[in-house]
Amino acid sequence: MDQIYKYGSVVSIPLYNCSHQLLTSDEWSEKYGVRRPVIGVIEATYGILINMFYIPVLFVMFEKKQFSMSCYKIMALLATVDFGSISINCIITGFLAYQGAVFCSYPNLIYISGTVGKCFWYCSCLTTIILVTNRSLDLTFPSVGYVLFDEKRTFILLTFPILYGIWFLWYNPPIVFTSKFHSWFYDPMIFEGRAVEYDNFPILFNNMLVVTTTCFLYTVFCCVLLAKGRSVKAGSTSKTVSHQIVFQSTLICAVNFLTSGIYVIISYANLPLWIIVGGQFLWQLGSASPLFIYLVFNKTIRNGVKAKLGIKIMRRKNTISTIHKSSTSKYSRRSTIRSVQKISV
Repeated sequence: MDQIYKYGSVVSIPLYNCSHQLLTSDEWSEKYGVRRPVIGVIEATYGILINMFYIPVLFVMFEKKQFSMSCYKIMALLATVDFGSISINCIITGFLAYQGAVFCSYPNLIYISGTVGKCFWYCSCLTTIILVTNRSLDLTFPSVGYVLFDEKRTFILLTFPILYGIWFLWYNPPIVFTSKFHSWFYDPMIFEGRAVEYDNFPILFNNMLVVTTTCFLYTVFCCVLLAKGRSVKAGSTSKTVSHQIVFQSTLICAVNFLTSGIYVIISYANLPLWIIVGGQFLWQLGSASPLFIYLVFNKTIRNGVKAKLGIKIMRRKNTISTIHKSSTSKYSRRSTIRSVQKISV
């Protein structure tokens, strides 16, 4: 963004100036792009649906009862960032794919979207590290976790990923979309033989260091959960929850790691189109996967979303009580009360 401030507009930036070829937006797309209308419609629709479901999830996270806990403060920031990422990597990407766009087809839209989308991704990376650190400390060293994350201290820690993302937003060049490979690259592919001028070492640093750190922390987290799980009776609720959290953590870690790894490699090597497109789909999955995890594995969020959507939550206690109330016998009624009391205990 600092380059826009320096030169006055996107098209005035020397490395992003399309004026060397006198082509219209449609002619740029026709000459250098590949229209993918089916994929474009699917991506845009998918992105709109995901963001529609993210809205009630965010409302539940921001409720006072949940938001008072440090983990929900972190998850709320992560969900907000993912909401923004989906808007870029699904909805806008779908539109550009449908049009068969390259950078010079929509220079302003692609430059700004690439800058903002990159900001969301790096903010998400650091927020994920804070989240897994929070979870690990709660299990291993709760006193340390209390010192770091108690009350307003969580907000102080969350300023770091926000500032980290803002730095990439303002001082770092964007990633730009090309429909030819259906992905976002550092190189806008305007000038032949000048790809090296678009090398982006801060992005390489983030993808290699931050994501590797995330995987390391998730590995430690999973080991701690498994170790604690051995001391819990097989088939118990605690052990089941432990395994579910390991699965969630491993899934998020794997998606982020593969996405970053592919984006590092495609910047410096020629890869088959299916791998490049796979990297794009993994970025989309990485932004959407927390939503599925929250709705499938997090009972608090799932029930909160159901309540927001007006879906009745059936409780076992109420069901049993209703069944027994249908009995006309006085003895049966007393038995029902005792049964319900036992279940409640």
